[in-house]
Amino acid sequence: MHNVANMRSPGTPVCHPNDEYRAPVSATSKQASAQLQSMADGEYIELHAASAFSFLDGASQPESLVERAAELNMPAIALGDRNGLYGVARFHTASKRSGIKAHIGAEIAVKGLGSRLRPPAWLPHQCAEEPPRMLLLCASQAGYQNLSQLITRFKMREATKAEGAATLEDLEEFSSGLICMTGGDEGPLAAALAHGGASQARATAEKLASIYGRGNLYIELQRHQRREEECRNQALVGVASTLGLPVIAANGVRYAVEKDRELLDVFTCIRNGVTLDGAGRLLTANSARHLRSAREMAALFGDIPEAIANTRIVSERLEFTLNNLGYEFPHYPVPDGETMDSFLRKRVEEGVLKRYGAPARRGLLDKARAQVKHELALIAKLGFAGYFLIVWDMIRFCQKQGFLVQGRGSAANSAVCYAWKLRPSIRWAWNFFLSVS
Repeated sequence: MHNVANMRSPGTPVCHPNDEYRAPVSATSKQASAQLQSMADGEYIELHAASAFSFLDGASQPESLVERAAELNMPAIALGDRNGLYGVARFHTASKRSGIKAHIGAEIAVKGLGSRLRPPAWLPHQCAEEPPRMLLLCASQAGYQNLSQLITRFKMREATKAEGAATLEDLEEFSSGLICMTGGDEGPLAAALAHGGASQARATAEKLASIYGRGNLYIELQRHQRREEECRNQALVGVASTLGLPVIAANGVRYAVEKDRELLDVFTCIRNGVTLDGAGRLLTANSARHLRSAREMAALFGDIPEAIANTRIVSERLEFTLNNLGYEFPHYPVPDGETMDSFLRKRVEEGVLKRYGAPARRGLLDKARAQVKHELALIAKLGFAGYFLIVWDMIRFCQKQGFLVQGRGSAANSAVCYAWKLRPSIRWAWNFFLSVS
């Protein structure tokens, strides 16, 4: 090992390529141990974890990550799956059961920042070329909306079935309310260091800082006992110091517990179309990318304690959860002097009269009106009038064009939808399913 001074942490070991990396050990071990003990008491929060919803790139279900975080007494954990928010609903539900806070984010692939880090060309088992990915976390409801729109934007742009990637222009348009972490070996700074050294890494970091703001960009450090990774970390510490940007620790979690690394190896083979015995360097070198305790992470980053402390600071800034989506159904345009509820009521009454106005069915008219009155009151209470009017408009269009149209789901069993001929029949004994669903 070679101890080379740097501006952030004097004495931090920097690796020679022929050295095996070992976690740094302080000379004053007793004092360091006491310091790490105090730091371990709930200071570290894992902000970079992916689930099996990062298809073939993560091995644990969202619930398993939450359960393991609860076992480790973490007050919060963030989920950032690859190019999507697929697992966040289950993640949020599990976190409510476990009593910990669920932070929402996603790993977003970005065009215009080079290609992600790959093994040297002379090594066998090369990974496919792909854009780097960085982690975006939702600090607010606006951030969640922007992240959702960002993902939708680049997914819709793909002409064929593909993961897609955001452009720098996309990032700028949908940057508000988001905190950016630069990622590990899949991130843009790792790629920049490999392709253009520290100067290119600084330029990339400055570009991201201009998009998200210097207070919303964190230089991410990961330690998985690999010497090339530690060399990169020391370069990143220098970049952060030069630009005045904060560093943050993360473990780049891909599975909840160590033994699940074997499952990730299988997924890696499926993704690359190889067998386990022929995968070679496509597989991870060790089982370090599991969910670690605060004490383990504090020991691992004992030379850069601010990287641990910043995880708590960022967690406190991430105010958004799925509890405060604040979602409203789209507003349906109605004539002047009408509200959506009053307009809906009139359209339903028209339908009821068409269904029950004939003399042979007059006996059911009062019963139908009573049922409709109950349903409309519930629709108004839930704020669903806009949704029902949009469905009504679609039904009307289909009927005019001669298309067959059939409703499904609990609301389709309502008297309201029957009045619009969305259902061919109705069973009064069912009442209105929406009221109990």
